[in-house]
Amino acid sequence: MRPGRALMGEAAALASALCWAGTSVGMARLSARYGGAVLSSLRFLIASPLVIALMLVTGSGSQLTEAAPRTLGLIALSACIGYGIGDTAYIQALPRVGLQRMAPTTTALWVALSAGGGVLLLDEPAGWALVAGGVAVVAGTYLIVAARAGAMPGPNDLERLGTLPTLGVLIAVASAWAAATLLLAGGRGDLGAFAVSAVRIPAGGLVIAVTAIAASRGAVFRRLPSAADLPLVLALGVGGTAVGSVLYIYAVAEAGAARAVILNSTSPLMVVPLSMYFLGERPTALVGAGTALCVLGTLLVIALG
Repeated sequence: MRPGRALMGEAAALASALCWAGTSVGMARLSARYGGAVLSSLRFLIASPLVIALMLVTGSGSQLTEAAPRTLGLIALSACIGYGIGDTAYIQALPRVGLQRMAPTTTALWVALSAGGGVLLLDEPAGWALVAGGVAVVAGTYLIVAARAGAMPGPNDLERLGTLPTLGVLIAVASAWAAATLLLAGGRGDLGAFAVSAVRIPAGGLVIAVTAIAASRGAVFRRLPSAADLPLVLALGVGGTAVGSVLYIYAVAEAGAARAVILNSTSPLMVVPLSMYFLGERPTALVGAGTALCVLGTLLVIALG
């Protein structure tokens, strides 16, 4: 029988996938109108006061005062790499690569690199169920995203990136996410999820904001979201970034990097019932097959992995 804390971590990974599923459509909708750096920095700057307040309310602040400088540095570095490079590059490239090519490929690479790194570098346990479950989740995610993205408008021929630039973006994004996950898992020490989030989220938002302001020489302020888009941006910052990130950090700490990324990558599966309920979409055969594979892979990881 799996330890209770590990099961809680796996549940948190699935809950964070649900949070990010609820914000994925909003991010794709906004990325065509605003720069990736603008959206990323606003999300994390909105989430920062919330996670700091949660840390103080839960009494986790003392963990930071007792933490070694190396631990805090690794957490901040994971934010710079994962949020500053990975998320921003993903959002920036989405309009020119297309969701159908971007989402399933980066997810598959991220899962493979993170799970492999967790086993090889962090000595996390692995077995046939973890490998089989990971493959099933990645395959199911691909089918779900491919089925949904096929109906969405993609970049035209003038806007679309070429093969080599696209390959470079996909590898860079997945590598940044994987490196950030492994740094978080191996470098957080004994810090809890709230303490880690209180360092990681503000650090990510600050780095992205400073970089965006410097690179654009202040022009970024002329591309801030309009009043009509501001409620959606606030929702993305609170739900997707604050709540989703805290749950994901807890999942990595308790379930391990390999299991956390596999279960978290079921986010496209979570989109299916949401789109059916809120948007009236009907599932296709590909979505049904992908859903079955994701459910099978999740059960393998939780029950036997």
